[in-house]
Amino acid sequence: MKTELKAHAVAEERHFYIPLMEHDLTQEKSRHSVAEHHEIDEMIEKLEETDYSSSAWLVEAKKLQHRIHHHLDEEEQEVFQMGGRVLSDKEKTDLASEYDKEMTNQKKKDW
Repeated sequence: MKTELKAHAVAEERHFYIPLMEHDLTQEKSRHSVAEHHEIDEMIEKLEETDYSSSAWLVEAKKLQHRIHHHLDEEEQEVFQMGGRVLSDKEKTDLASEYDKEMTNQKKKDW
């Protein structure tokens, strides 16, 4: 899960959020989403530091699950729609292709 989330965050930030930050309409929401990626990274680190047999591990895992679902809901219900208004069809296609390539490259890395 850690590898998937990290690869997703890197690819999405480079090939979706950074381009969206260039537009006034999507700048604030993009920055917020990048900040959420960093919160998720910190939550994963905390989870890794928590003893798996401890009841605290489950508490932290549930917090992480909630944060990920919150992030995905915001993306699907707000950010993608806003992005659709500021990016051309060609930009969307190009960025999606670059995202896919980046995901493949990131997954090959040893996190």
